[in-house]
Amino acid sequence: MKSLPCLVVLVVATLGLAGCTAATNMARELVGMAPIGDPSVALRPAETRWLLVKNPRFGDVPSEPEYIWVEEDKVPTTITTLFRGEKAIIASPEIVARYGPPPGNGRISPRQGMALPTEPAASPPPGRAATTRTAPASPPTNGRAAPPAAPAIKPGLVLYVDTSRIAIDLTAADGVRVGTLVSLRRDRIPIVHPITGEVLGDLDEEVGTARVTEIRARFSIAEMQSVSPGASVQIKDRAVAK
Repeated sequence: MKSLPCLVVLVVATLGLAGCTAATNMARELVGMAPIGDPSVALRPAETRWLLVKNPRFGDVPSEPEYIWVEEDKVPTTITTLFRGEKAIIASPEIVARYGPPPGNGRISPRQGMALPTEPAASPPPGRAATTRTAPASPPTNGRAAPPAAPAIKPGLVLYVDTSRIAIDLTAADGVRVGTLVSLRRDRIPIVHPITGEVLGDLDEEVGTARVTEIRARFSIAEMQSVSPGASVQIKDRAVAK
């Protein structure tokens, strides 16, 4: 019988050399010795991941919240987890949304059951703006109103007459542009109503044409294009854009 302790010690030593930590600890407990730690190294992720779980102290301590954030490898063991597993105390995504982010805005563990964030779209390199393709505008179809025409340019007056150019009192504010062709007209014959004697207007005629070459703040310069036979352009003649 005295050889039994020696045999147990020999078994413990043999198992210790073999590296079976669990069996060694069982043998050490039989002889009243303290268990040894597992020499293996547990690999942990470089970034801490968190789980929102049911707080075991909720209800017992008034100041304790119903759910708490814990590291994913430190889920507390409760009666619920013993019978139903860890998933029974892991909060749903709806509850996570109410409790806010983990400590330090850490990453939520995939075990939480929430959708993982997608990678943001790659931004264009510096100095190059992102381009977007737009479909070309389609021509108006039947049933659609055509775009409104440009407003008509109001008539102006000739202010100055030279041998080959004139000045008129129309500017960019009136709708005149460089290249606008104007008809130079003069009132000649008054039109009178034969019954009432009312002057209805004048029958004018074109005495020449000119093309705008320069636009200034309060008048424009136009080069003469043509002059009607036997006519001449005069100050106060009307300038009407064609």
